[in-house]
Amino acid sequence: MVINDFVAAMQAKDHRALAACFAEECRLVDYCPSQVKRPNAFLYGRNAIEMFYHNKFMFGGFTMHDPRVVNERTVNFYADYHGTLIHALAQIENCTDGTCDRDGSLIQELVVRPA
Repeated sequence: MVINDFVAAMQAKDHRALAACFAEECRLVDYCPSQVKRPNAFLYGRNAIEMFYHNKFMFGGFTMHDPRVVNERTVNFYADYHGTLIHALAQIENCTDGTCDRDGSLIQELVVRPA
């Protein structure tokens, strides 16, 4: 499932593997940074996701802790934003195959919110 690939890439801090989880034209929105007085992330396209997380992983700006996959679309975890932990949910809103549970499925839209 693409959610498992997403979690594995986040935990490995592998920006290329993370970007590979997404369709070429996609959207990732993260509403958690505002909880630590930082701007929320609005990313459009696989290349933007790869570049954004390259910098986050390289400079220690983001870590995923204790992920729990709830279903083929949702993961519950603790997000470390520059040393501050926030309980978060990442929800896949849309996938290329509509179900998100088949091999080869890619994320078209993912939203991260405080839990």
